[in-house]
Amino acid sequence: MPDTPSPNRRHITAPPLSPRGPQPAGCTRDLAGLAYEAFCTTHRPVYSRYAAARLGSDRLGEDAAQAALRALAPLWSSALTCPAPAAVSWLLLTGVVNAQPRAGRDLDRGLSRIHADTVILHDRLGLPRRTAAAAMGLPLQQFDMVHNAALRATQGDTENT
Repeated sequence: MPDTPSPNRRHITAPPLSPRGPQPAGCTRDLAGLAYEAFCTTHRPVYSRYAAARLGSDRLGEDAAQAALRALAPLWSSALTCPAPAAVSWLLLTGVVNAQPRAGRDLDRGLSRIHADTVILHDRLGLPRRTAAAAMGLPLQQFDMVHNAALRATQGDTENT
């Protein structure tokens, strides 16, 4: 009797639908909006500090962070399909900062932007490695690899002078 349900098996019923009916599109939009708000709340302080370090002004740093997060808003749904939405946001932030005439170039010490950014976030701003990696949208091991390469490059520069 394989087609006969077992007497021990309970009948599972679906939860009742809302009086308005299912709202999958609305739920998705609401969840995406909440995710965006949460992302902005957690990343804005780090973005502001980074931008302020590059631009030499807390106000300019906050403005740059706000501009980058505003630029992310219409891209948010697409960013969520990426393995690291923070990497998309980080590119927007560095683009906003690099476009400013006051963007500090002296911090680079001949490093590529990604290498210099790891040094700024971890060494200059004192952020924990995990926080800095999350801000840039990098896995921790990749952040460590890039940061260590940056440190080796700057140590080699000081030894050669």
